Amino acid sequence: MSKLDKELLHLFRKIRDRIHSNLILNYAITAAAAALGGSLVAAFLSRIIPIYAVYNKAALGVLAAALVAVIYGAFKTPGNRQVALRVDSMGLQERTLTAVELIGKENTFAILEKQDALKHLKAINLKKSLPIRPNRKYLALCAILIAALAVSAFIPNPMAEKAKELNHLKQEIVKQQKKVVEVEKKITKNVKLTEEQKKEAEAKLQELKKELKAAQSKKDIDKALQKTQKKLEYLSDKYTDSKENLEKLMSTLAQNQATKQLADMIKNSNEKELKDNLKKVAEQLKKMDKEQLKQLSKNISELANQIKNNSELKQALGELAQKLASGEMGDVSESLDQLADSISDMMSDANFKKAMQELSKQLGEMQQGEQGQQGENQGNQNGQGTPGNGSKDGGGQQTGGQGSGKIPGQGQGQGQGQGQGGGSGSGTDMGQENPNPLTPGSGIQKKDGSTKKIGEYEKIFTSKTLGGDGEQSNLAGQKNNSGSTDQITTDKSQTVRGSSVSYDQVFGEYRQQALDSINSNDIPAGMKDLIKDYFSSLEE
Repeated sequence: MSKLDKELLHLFRKIRDRIHSNLILNYAITAAAAALGGSLVAAFLSRIIPIYAVYNKAALGVLAAALVAVIYGAFKTPGNRQVALRVDSMGLQERTLTAVELIGKENTFAILEKQDALKHLKAINLKKSLPIRPNRKYLALCAILIAALAVSAFIPNPMAEKAKELNHLKQEIVKQQKKVVEVEKKITKNVKLTEEQKKEAEAKLQELKKELKAAQSKKDIDKALQKTQKKLEYLSDKYTDSKENLEKLMSTLAQNQATKQLADMIKNSNEKELKDNLKKVAEQLKKMDKEQLKQLSKNISELANQIKNNSELKQALGELAQKLASGEMGDVSESLDQLADSISDMMSDANFKKAMQELSKQLGEMQQGEQGQQGENQGNQNGQGTPGNGSKDGGGQQTGGQGSGKIPGQGQGQGQGQGQGGGSGSGTDMGQENPNPLTPGSGIQKKDGSTKKIGEYEKIFTSKTLGGDGEQSNLAGQKNNSGSTDQITTDKSQTVRGSSVSYDQVFGEYRQQALDSINSNDIPAGMKDLIKDYFSSLEE
């Protein structure tokens, strides 16, 4: 390649790099504008459907779009023909395109063409003619979209709280699923379980993960955990007889010195040593006298009658008892081998039961943690009652002749006051009520949209003088045209109003006692939900 060609290519590549850089910049701005437009749509949609942290996601989306555009532009280098046409559009009249096509040719015409093109290219002010700057239209569009997003951030979002709840729910589901995976790993690593038992337990845990994934509320998470816990408890209960039979067998074997070693091996769940030491046990049995063999045979025979739901073990114990009773010790090893196989199966069942109990306990702890967090949230929201103060005019008023009198009265309850006025004139009884402040945890949460206020609930009281004949009592004085006479029926005996308690305080205490009771007792989840829904309906 000639010196002229090298110089021409060097300058041409310099021009191409500037054009390429400008393309990358505008790719990024175009992608950012598109992402901003999508973010603006998402911001308005978040007022209709819950979208958590929509503006944070919008910012990340814009940055990600710009980064992808830069990477795309970096690999999309403009071709030589495209660059040549771009340069020729500045008044070179296809000199650049012709010169690029003639590179490598050394005839007179080609050399003259390349020299002419190089001369014109050197005369171009690259910074002025090929500036690296963004497209102003796209830049203005980005500015408008950013301003619109900023304005939308000040518009109230009615779905914000729901979006937070859904996000918290997703995090909780992920958290619980991780715990389930840890439990699965423990099952897989448990060498005391058979492959069939592992598959059975893992199937239940897989169902739990699916139910957690489909959960729509914290209540659904709680139900899924409780449901799986019950399934594992059921699996554990299937092997209760095996555990009981194993304990009875250990107790019987421990009573005899020759078989005590077997009982210890069973207790330590050592199947290998159990089978390896059967020969030693057989030799020790052969050395026992008839009385010892007879007593051992009796114990084993009684044990065989107590065995539940295990015909193989019952048969093995029965055969061993017969051989011990008859003194036929020649093939006692065969009976011991049969017994060892049955014991191994029971030990495996007992290990599975223990593993299922541990899993059930872990799920119970996960459920209690979920309920504790849920109860804490409820306590923060509607477990506190605000002390109420209220005042209300009570009594009646009487107008008459000359003079006036005003006697303040005080009372408790629903704004009732007591007072007395004598003589003719006017009297006004005023009453004030100061309801007892509600203790934390005994208040009723005010529903959204309700117009009730603290202190508006009806008082509940027990009068100590219910019933009675009663009589009419008239206030002394003369009635004129502007006055009025009130008639009050009172009991013959001394009237005592009794204690007065606000309805919401009574309801709150009763509700809390009921919730504490169902949480502390083994009650089905469906019944718990029914009780909670009942109290919720009373609050409406």
